[in-house]
Amino acid sequence: QETAAKQGRPLFTKMMRQLKDQKANGVIFHKIDRGTRNYRDWASIDELIASGSELHFAHESLDMNTRAGRLTADMLVALATDYIRNLREEAIKGLYGRLKQGLYPFYAPIGYLNNGGGQIKTIDKISAPLIKKAFELYASGKYNLETLTDTMEKFGLRNSKGNIIHLTAMASILHNPFYTGVMKIKGKTYQGKHEPLISPKLFIEVQNILK
Repeated sequence: QETAAKQGRPLFTKMMRQLKDQKANGVIFHKIDRGTRNYRDWASIDELIASGSELHFAHESLDMNTRAGRLTADMLVALATDYIRNLREEAIKGLYGRLKQGLYPFYAPIGYLNNGGGQIKTIDKISAPLIKKAFELYASGKYNLETLTDTMEKFGLRNSKGNIIHLTAMASILHNPFYTGVMKIKGKTYQGKHEPLISPKLFIEVQNILK
């Protein structure tokens, strides 16, 4: 259920622990790239082979007890790892391509609606006025983050799942320039095509108070 490109998979870790404890004689993988697509996990698997555990692949005829079989497996892991790198690079290109087009490629912040991939985020008529209200109240200087969070809860502000907004989420909202019509990702700013909820002037006032 988890990608083999990442380390730290709970079930994979549990399986490896059981093999090390000799609770099983070995493991059968569907394919090499279903077992691992990163070098650290492959190194752990290689150690198991060296310690006597059996390793089999249902769709690859490899004898892991021979040098040739181990070499072939190493090469297949390298190819699988490179495939993941390429996927990541293409995904990043796609994300920045959307940003340059003025489209936000991530989940819409509270106050906006998701309309599918490649579509402009549109204003949520229920939560958007409350988000604007939160900025205006905080800019008045009469609220801190805690009292503002409590007040907005009473006004009925909720996240997309219908849950109340906690203090950390409220702080994230007030720090998010998306509400002014721009998108800031990793230090770079992009002009969005979505409709702003607040003015840049109000956003700056709020940032000054937050500081």
